[in-house]
Amino acid sequence: MDDNNAAERPNLPREEYELVVSRPVDLEFMGTEVILSVFDIEGDHEIRTCYGDICKTVNALRDYSRILTMVCDTWDLHGFHRIKYEFHAEKLCEIADKFQTGIGYDYDAAMEQCEKRKGKKHREEDTGGEAMTMGLLKAQQAAEAKARKAAEKESGGKPSPVKDAPGDGSWAEDV
Repeated sequence: MDDNNAAERPNLPREEYELVVSRPVDLEFMGTEVILSVFDIEGDHEIRTCYGDICKTVNALRDYSRILTMVCDTWDLHGFHRIKYEFHAEKLCEIADKFQTGIGYDYDAAMEQCEKRKGKKHREEDTGGEAMTMGLLKAQQAAEAKARKAAEKESGGKPSPVKDAPGDGSWAEDV
């Protein structure tokens, strides 16, 4: 559709379509190299890619196929338009099936696994802030220890108070 037809574009319900396009991606085997050999009128062509790229392509083709099927009902398509969308959806699934068979990937099994993960109860605690605080404290302690060692080295091995040291600031031994 072009900008001239912007007024004719139907409003797709976000809650229905977002579920289709915002699924987690299985990161297993992402680095394994795959070589696609393509033959056309100009000869053989070789495309070097990886397993993860093919998985993403399969996922995108299957998800887009599902979206095409869904919009037939949402937009109340009939006749030629419905047949065209359904035909494209079917062809996209066929292409995706060729790719997934070629690399031993199973879209449906991956979707089941995602559904299981989605069904698991998530922790209500937000450890993100706590982890950042702990990381900051650890970095500060490491900097303080480094400063203490440098101060000891300069004073000939005797501990001396360092500004902002842990505790009350008077940790040096009384001699």
